Amino acid sequence: MVGEKKELFSKKIGAGKRTYFIDIKESQDGTKYLVITESKETEGGNYERNRIMVFEEYLYSFVRGLKEALEFYEKERRAKKYSVEEVRLKYPRAYMKWTKEEDDALRKEYLEGKTIDDLSRIFQRKPSAICSRLQKLGVLREE
Repeated sequence: MVGEKKELFSKKIGAGKRTYFIDIKESQDGTKYLVITESKETEGGNYERNRIMVFEEYLYSFVRGLKEALEFYEKERRAKKYSVEEVRLKYPRAYMKWTKEEDDALRKEYLEGKTIDDLSRIFQRKPSAICSRLQKLGVLREE
């Protein structure tokens, strides 16, 4: 950008040993753009700065991408973390391949009126796995 730049907005964000600056600037020709600067102190008292600039024609795409990343992060953060071993403490056959014999027995027990919870205990699998398998077998009825 040649010429003088005008700062329209500025926000400083402290983040531990780093500081972020979010600025909206306008060039002399009227072009607006976003500048995100990361600043951190290095040994010897100097500062290292990294900067990205997003010009107005790409600003909404950039913000949409950032929003999607934050939504993904939030979804992952809220997701329950577990291991197969932990699940198998309660459901010993969880995540194991279904056998033809199990499929036949599951279909028979379900059609005889056993509940999903009953089947979960009998087959030592999570209720959601029982429902998925019944659906795959084409016998799951609305409950």
